Amino acid sequence: MADISENKFINKLKNFIRPGTKPGAEEDEVSFFRREKVIVFIGAYIMAVSLWFIVNLGGSFSINVNVPIEPGNVPENMALTEELPEFVQVGVSGDGWQLLNLYNDPPTVVINIEESEINLFDQVRQRLSYLQGVDIAKVQPLILSIDMEPKISKKIPVKVNTDLDFQNRFGLVGDPVYSPDSITVTGAVSKISDIDVWEIQDTLRMSGIRNDISTIIPLHDAEGVIELSDNEITFNADVSEFTEGETTVYIQTRGLPRGQNVNYNPSSVTIKFDVPIEQYADVEKVRPYEVYVPYTKILEDSTGFVTPDIELIADQFELRLRSFQPKAVAYFTVLE
Repeated sequence: MADISENKFINKLKNFIRPGTKPGAEEDEVSFFRREKVIVFIGAYIMAVSLWFIVNLGGSFSINVNVPIEPGNVPENMALTEELPEFVQVGVSGDGWQLLNLYNDPPTVVINIEESEINLFDQVRQRLSYLQGVDIAKVQPLILSIDMEPKISKKIPVKVNTDLDFQNRFGLVGDPVYSPDSITVTGAVSKISDIDVWEIQDTLRMSGIRNDISTIIPLHDAEGVIELSDNEITFNADVSEFTEGETTVYIQTRGLPRGQNVNYNPSSVTIKFDVPIEQYADVEKVRPYEVYVPYTKILEDSTGFVTPDIELIADQFELRLRSFQPKAVAYFTVLE
């Protein structure tokens, strides 16, 4: 009698039941079946969750919803002194499906501003009256106080605080330019009357600068009750590479009385300065600085040495004083 373990039919049956790759099956076919099982499981899970929601959301629930509010028509010559709250909390109960829609997309309640105190419960109830079967249990806050004053407008300059770091030998040429350089602010008298400049709170910070600057800076309303004529400004600044220039200038005396003369030793001062490369050739053709000593400084001196003053007279150029020598000079007065 043949051994049953050698029966080909029995061996095939064992291989079919045993986990793993079936005889003759490819690995990618097995992977396909496994992915198919996962997809079927996920689909069944989603259907089960959906059926649970369908069955359970048909009941009655109670939830809290944040409902956005905004002011209605404010009289043209009046303005709010305080910003209204962005939301009010509304406790509602009713059919689960309607509450789900309300929670996901709450309608905005436009507050009718007619009196100094507003009953928000009545305003919210009127706005949500289209929802049949939904009851409003509470509104927080219940009463909203409104304070208004006459509206005024004022045109004021814009101020930008900067923290600019340039690459070596680079710097600004001239002052930055704002566009626009002033804006009109509108709001309640108590909010506007003391504002003389609109200072942007966020400092403009840039580093490694070697090219011209052009950037847009947003403007933000203050407390939401001040209106601005513009919501942004453009900040422009010219940037150039600088080189070193040098000039020698004779010392003058300012305020010298008639009949007197003052001589200095040395009689001139050597000045070193930084100049934009594109302006260097033109600066070489002029005397950009004056060096002088006020006569009053001589009268007050008791040492015999004074420090001359350096004045930039070629202000059409963007020059930056680096140093001058000597720092102090001797002097003596000659009577004529």
